[in-house]
Amino acid sequence: MRGRLLSSAFGGTADGHAGPPPSARADPGEECRSAMRSVLETHIIPRLLHVTRPHVDAHARPAGAAPLHADVETYAHRCAAGDHAGCLRLIARLRAAGLQPEQVLVDLVAPAARHLGRLWETDQLDFSAVTLGLVLMHETVHALGYANHEGPQESGAVLRVMLASAPGSQHVLGLSIVSEFFRKAGWQVVLEVSPTSAELCRAAANEWFDLIGLSVALDAQLAELPSLVARLRAASRNPQLPVLLGGPAFIGRDLPAERFGAQGVCVDAREALGVAVGLVGR
Repeated sequence: MRGRLLSSAFGGTADGHAGPPPSARADPGEECRSAMRSVLETHIIPRLLHVTRPHVDAHARPAGAAPLHADVETYAHRCAAGDHAGCLRLIARLRAAGLQPEQVLVDLVAPAARHLGRLWETDQLDFSAVTLGLVLMHETVHALGYANHEGPQESGAVLRVMLASAPGSQHVLGLSIVSEFFRKAGWQVVLEVSPTSAELCRAAANEWFDLIGLSVALDAQLAELPSLVARLRAASRNPQLPVLLGGPAFIGRDLPAERFGAQGVCVDAREALGVAVGLVGR
C-alpha cells in the first residue's frame, strides 16, 4: 500500500488512476523508502532541532551524560505507540540525571527519529506508527519550552511554503512527496507535523510563509476546515496569505476552495506547483 501514497501531491491522481504500469516506473517501495529518508533528514529532524528556547538559565548546571542507546530505542518505541506519558517520564528521568534540554534534542530526539525511519524501512513499523511517533517527538520539543523562530519574519527573495495535514489526519509521507516538488523548484519548504490547530497557527505566526498547503484526509474534517483556514490566515505574518487545499477528501468531488475560505484546491502532484505559483503571483 505504500506505493499508493506516491500518486499525488495531496492524496491521489486527478483522474483516480494509479499512473503508468508497474513495469514503466521505479519500485514503489523503494521510492517510498527514499522519500522517507529524505523527509527525515531534510525536513523533520532539522525542524525538530532548529528551535530556540527562551529564558534559558545562564547558570544552568553542567550537562549530564548522553542518553544510552537503550534510552533512544525506548523513547522511539514509546512515541510510536502513542505513549505520551511514558515519553515524558523517560525525559524527566534523564533530566533529573543532569541531561540538558539541548542534549534531549540532539542526543535523544534526533537519533530516535532516525531509528523510527530505519524500523519503517525494514518493515518493523507501519507508517502510521512512524507518523504518530514523529508527532509525539514534535510535542516533546514544545514541552521542553522550545519554539521555531529561525525562519524569516518577512517576505524575501525565496518563496516559502508550509505544508501540513489537517489535525486528525497526520500523513507525513504524502506531504513529503509534495515537498520534493516545491524544493526542486527552489522553494523553501517547512513540513509541519503539529497535531493541533493551535500549534499549526503558532507555526504560521512564527515565520513568514508565501503559501500554506493543507492536506485533508477525512470527510469529517471538512466541517472544521473553514475555521482552521481563517485562523491560519489571521495568525500568519503574510496579510495576503493564500491557502491551497488537497488530500483524499477532495478527490473526485466538486468542492470549491471558496467554500472553505481558501484560494485553491489541487489533488494532483503534477499540477500543485503551478497552482501554487499562480496563487502567490510571483
